[in-house]
Amino acid sequence: MRAYLGCCLIAAGSLLLAACGGGGGDSEPATESETVPVSTKFTITVDTPPALTTAHTNGHTGLIARAYADAQANLAQANFAAVWLDKKGKVLEQIEITDWQEQSNGTYDISVGTRTRINAVMLIDLSSNPDIPIAPGEPIPNHVYLAPLTEERLTVSLKTTLAYHALIERVIQDESWGIFEALYDEPVRSRVFFFQEDLNRIADDLEATLLPKVGLQGMKLSDLLSLSIVKTMTQGRMERFVTEQAAAQANIQAILNDGYWEVSTFNDNSGSGILTEQMTYNDENTTTGETTIRELRWDKNGAEDIALSEVFTYLSGSTEFTNEDITRQILTSEGWVGLFDYLKVELATDKTLLLTDAALSRDDKVGITMDAKVYSLAEKKMHDFLSSEHNHHITRYIKADETFSEGAFGFYFTWRPESETYLLCDNRNGNTDCQVAPFGSPNSPYTELNGVLTELADAAISINGINGFAIADNVVVELINDNGFTARYWVNIAANNWSIQENSVWAPTTVAGKSMIRFDVPSVIRQLADQYKFEHENLFLVEDRSFVHIGETLLENQPFNYSGFDNNAKQQIFAAASRDNLPAFGVCNFGNGVGANPDLYLNAVTECGGDERFTQQTINDLIDQHLVQIDEEGVISTTILRSNNSWEHYIHGLNQGGSRSWSLTEQGYLKLIPDTANPDEFEYWALTSVDYNRSLLAVKAYGAQPEADLIFTLISKEYSPGSLAACSTQDSGWDSATTAPVTRKTLTQYQDQAALCKQIWEQRNPRFTQALLIGQSGDNSDDRALRFIGDSSRFLQLSDNFQGDFFLGNYVDSDGCGFNFPIRWQLEEDGTLYYEAVDGSMNERIAMTDTDGLGFAIKAFNHQARWQDDPDLQYTATDGEIWSDLITLIDAAAVPNVVPITEPINPPAEPPADGEPQGPVPGTILNDGQTCGFTEAQ
Repeated sequence: MRAYLGCCLIAAGSLLLAACGGGGGDSEPATESETVPVSTKFTITVDTPPALTTAHTNGHTGLIARAYADAQANLAQANFAAVWLDKKGKVLEQIEITDWQEQSNGTYDISVGTRTRINAVMLIDLSSNPDIPIAPGEPIPNHVYLAPLTEERLTVSLKTTLAYHALIERVIQDESWGIFEALYDEPVRSRVFFFQEDLNRIADDLEATLLPKVGLQGMKLSDLLSLSIVKTMTQGRMERFVTEQAAAQANIQAILNDGYWEVSTFNDNSGSGILTEQMTYNDENTTTGETTIRELRWDKNGAEDIALSEVFTYLSGSTEFTNEDITRQILTSEGWVGLFDYLKVELATDKTLLLTDAALSRDDKVGITMDAKVYSLAEKKMHDFLSSEHNHHITRYIKADETFSEGAFGFYFTWRPESETYLLCDNRNGNTDCQVAPFGSPNSPYTELNGVLTELADAAISINGINGFAIADNVVVELINDNGFTARYWVNIAANNWSIQENSVWAPTTVAGKSMIRFDVPSVIRQLADQYKFEHENLFLVEDRSFVHIGETLLENQPFNYSGFDNNAKQQIFAAASRDNLPAFGVCNFGNGVGANPDLYLNAVTECGGDERFTQQTINDLIDQHLVQIDEEGVISTTILRSNNSWEHYIHGLNQGGSRSWSLTEQGYLKLIPDTANPDEFEYWALTSVDYNRSLLAVKAYGAQPEADLIFTLISKEYSPGSLAACSTQDSGWDSATTAPVTRKTLTQYQDQAALCKQIWEQRNPRFTQALLIGQSGDNSDDRALRFIGDSSRFLQLSDNFQGDFFLGNYVDSDGCGFNFPIRWQLEEDGTLYYEAVDGSMNERIAMTDTDGLGFAIKAFNHQARWQDDPDLQYTATDGEIWSDLITLIDAAAVPNVVPITEPINPPAEPPADGEPQGPVPGTILNDGQTCGFTEAQ
């Protein structure tokens, strides 16, 4: 057993084991109705995804996303019910709702016959015909939203429903409230508060890790809760929570002597990868009393598998930092001091550590104390313990059923500020990250604290013109300079309808000579906030460097938690993690269809994605590259990004023109605007998978269109300019002496070789189509001609004039004597272009084998009638020449009108001598490269 086990490990497989002993008895506590009658008014905001609501009531498609949640207004009392749960997590009895009042924008005042309790639950059915069956002894219905009545001001949302539902499922599984048994029996208010904080953290994790992976597609809430991914991830997160809560007290000094690891991932426009770091103290390989932090990193690079490299080692006794290493600031008695975010141990005992930042000393008295618990990870799923917002992305590289083996341990650390701590961003050198600006003037920050305050007479009556500042995308704080020091929280949770959702207080104070305004964001506002900008709820404003800045306050002894792994667990994680466990490259049709929106698109991207995304580097690498797509109908379209943020679009090699622009969004989407005059019509491209060996990109695309938005999938092949090459394998070669192929080939040999040369990728088959060759039938203006790169004076001019089974055209060459003779052509079933001279002198087949979107590689088979007539060659009708080339397509009207040089009226007087070649006159054969023999004869 490892030295850091402070006492025997608790088997955390069951909530029943709340401590080293077992759970409580089977007796039920008296319900509120059996004791003194009580009634508590709860103010409840119902904040749920509108698309999921629509799916429940009307059967429309929808999705889950916090940013698109809406307050549910206009509910009736019948939509609400409250129940007590028994000791096994099932319904005990209904609680009476004694009063019900609707406020506005989805907020309701509901008086309920209970005090705050962890087993008193509000149920909400959002349907227009609510039905909330209450059956004692049965589980809570699975079509209702849930929130425990643990606070008088609360939010009912999808994430709170998922979190509480996960808890109750675990209670039902264990038939006990386990670690919460005592709180179930005696609902001490302060402990109920901490219970809700734990539940909120679980809800936040589920929001960050689960919700982006779920698309509803017309789903009811009950259908959502039955999804295997929802069950797996909610059960897994609850398993981690239960295990951490039931862990044994550990010898933290022994943990640091061995070292512990944290694992995280990063993913943004600068790149993606994995970070892991080990912290040790008094390691046998270091100086006594030294703290060591080793940072290892893997940066995703193409198809390379995961391989960690050490990028930095911090040694508390010798590493020196500079001002360039400052990440944020802390307020000390000496003023603002820059932090480096590397901790060092100042004092260590078996139970507790005292740590400070590398920039500080123990005398600054702004360190942290830390203790730890330990638990065995043996036979537990890795996914369950890599389930935080910071590290869950690593699970994409680990098989879903992968478990830890014996000898792996996890740690649950609790740290507390040594004293009240004030943290501010690094605002030196003109950094504006934490400057505060009026909501309506984000580019004009406040310059003094008094400017943030609003006189009572000037308090806003609407969000327009408010003197307030944003702390989230949808939350604005207004500080009123009145006798009550009122802080009003304006929240937009209902389709751009701002309203005051909560009133709190602010307080002026002075700390270390700095004048400040402090305020604590209410929990309900944190729950309603979209993209909350801070880690904590306790905030302050301070005037510094000529501007007002906002920072965070950590209260003295306020507990914070994080998790870590021992050496064995870390080794097992990275032994199991591999890019080989990612889904195979291919088409992912999840989410495709019309009637889309950006949220549905996010879900589709997440579902179809591996570990790829567009970054600034990948975009730079794509500049000037040809991104080719071929659809089922054979339409060949090509996108080329240019370095000036313009792009070109080609269809069948023809530039479509227009003023086009591209940009890279924060989400890693490539945004393509086909007409800069209409910026509301655009496409998003999200990179979901790459086959590096074949230069293939899988893209989930979103089209914003006037009629209806669309989600679809693209597979694109990347070509470098000039990289397209003809496939010359098995080419016959040309003998200019005999004006015949060096090697005779058969039509069957050609067909076999053309098939081998064909570059088909993901069922995308480059081939000739009627639309490619002649555009719209009956319109000669869009007819095309093949221009041969190997002989740039030669053209195959096509038209959609029709005769019998063939279209008509001309074969034209301006070299030598030139020729311009009529042909008839047709497309064979496999997309091969067949044409023949009207006079029967030759026929040829041309198959497209590859394309970079602008040019086309071809494999051809030529047969000339004269080779059959030549007694020396003795060709059959299926013998001929295999050759290859590159072609481009041009307008048929651009082909020069060649007038061939013809044979003189008076032929040469001297006939050819015996033994001299008697073939065609020089300059009259395709690509013979000779001057015209008729001219020489004259």
